[in-house]
Amino acid sequence: MTEDSTAKSATAPLAARLRQRLRSFEPLYLAFLGLLAIPSYVFDSLAVLEIFEIFYLAFLWPFVAPLLEAVLQRGTDADEATEPTDWIDMGHWSEYAVWLLSIPLTFLNPFVLAQDFRQWLGTLLALARHRGSVPEAGDDDRQVSYRLPFDGAWTVVNGSHSRDYSHSWFPLNQRYAYDFVITDAEGRTRPDGAAASVGNYYCYDEPVLAPADGVVIDTFDGDLEPSRAGGFSHPFKRDIRGNYVVVQHAPDEYSCLAHLVPGSVTVEPGERVERGQRVGRCGHSGNSSEPHLHFQLQDQPNFALATSRPIAFDDVALEWPGAEAPITEPHLGADGNDAGARDVALPGDLADGTYRARAFLTAGQRVAHVGHDADADRTGSHGIGERRSDHAVKAGASRRRPASVALGRVGFGACVGGVATIVASIFVSPLTVAGLLGVAAAAAPLAGIADRSAHDADARLEHRLETGGTAVGVAAVGAVVAWYGLADPAVGFGPRALGASAFLLGFLADAAAGEYDRRRLRESFHDVVSPTAA
Repeated sequence: MTEDSTAKSATAPLAARLRQRLRSFEPLYLAFLGLLAIPSYVFDSLAVLEIFEIFYLAFLWPFVAPLLEAVLQRGTDADEATEPTDWIDMGHWSEYAVWLLSIPLTFLNPFVLAQDFRQWLGTLLALARHRGSVPEAGDDDRQVSYRLPFDGAWTVVNGSHSRDYSHSWFPLNQRYAYDFVITDAEGRTRPDGAAASVGNYYCYDEPVLAPADGVVIDTFDGDLEPSRAGGFSHPFKRDIRGNYVVVQHAPDEYSCLAHLVPGSVTVEPGERVERGQRVGRCGHSGNSSEPHLHFQLQDQPNFALATSRPIAFDDVALEWPGAEAPITEPHLGADGNDAGARDVALPGDLADGTYRARAFLTAGQRVAHVGHDADADRTGSHGIGERRSDHAVKAGASRRRPASVALGRVGFGACVGGVATIVASIFVSPLTVAGLLGVAAAAAPLAGIADRSAHDADARLEHRLETGGTAVGVAAVGAVVAWYGLADPAVGFGPRALGASAFLLGFLADAAAGEYDRRRLRESFHDVVSPTAA
């Protein structure tokens, strides 16, 4: 932050100062104290530890913080704006209230709840994998140069390499993620006075592009999408990412493009994609309050287990419509530190933008890609600042093994069944819980029919393993709960302990499959590229 902006923050009004404090406040670490309540589920003599369950409320912070931000923003006058996103119309505060009031639905959707908890445990594994030293923006050791995953001018509504404006500093898998939307000159994401129908948002159904050459590792194209935004998301979503595409670009570099329109995914696992190729369209599926594109670079294919990697995009035109840039970019090196003007054709209303050969982005910027992928240079090295275009990935050569796919999905199904057991056993008997899990297991394969993106035989097999594996995991937990309800064994613990145990065992199975995939794909990546003609 510059000296001028620091001085302004010292004299800023109360609402502005509170907003700055809000960005640096991180209570999510307290959620781990809730784990101290787990022994009380097993041993009646430790029932006093149930008091630590109150720390689970910290998981609600990511939902509450945007509402507080919206309220405080309304208390900040235009001439008192201090945040780089103040120029963006983030929607009426009631839209955040709708999002907040929809939180109880999360606890009725075990798919979402299981994925949320898996992210937190995945963070512990990520810390162990990196020996406590996770990637930072100043340690940019990427092997591939990336372009923005869209054409035209978009706005960074969320995300940064800086903690204060990051997508979510914790958990680690989304630390350096970005949310992109399209705004008009007034910072609105849909026309003034237009209804919150998804089709009215400027970014809805816009093409989403591969940021670099690579191999598709995972896709999902059958999640549900509501017809209305304005804080609403679909209550029966099956993945917090909604519809998504995961592409491997290097041994430990995977891009994830999420919240796509149902039925818009144009690629499938094992397929080679080229830089700038369309892989889907921007939508409103998954955990989404309005249409937007979620993009992140991660170090492994499993979303919950991954560590987010900082990413500097190449050939970027950018501007700060609402404020002077308060974020100091990390040093990019001699080849990528060009911040001067350049005689290039910038898109439309970014004609006065600044060109950067490579740039880390921050919330509040409007950005556009200004490169020329079609006639990219096909010679030279593939280091940072240059396109990795001297190698082409062989289609279908790098993909997850069927055994690891099945194990991971059975583990995920056990996680789903586990959290459903924990929540449902508060209100109903174990036999009723078992019956509900049985119904869910039977319905899981039917729900998977909606995902018809796979045309390749191997991709169809992978899809069947995913939907069937989830059903098997849920059914296994249901069988154990049914046994408990029928036999009423004197084992000294209740159904909540069964649910917690099922979740942990399922997570370990999923983690084992994910780590196997990460290691195998890392080792095999160099074997699945072949030189191409210059």
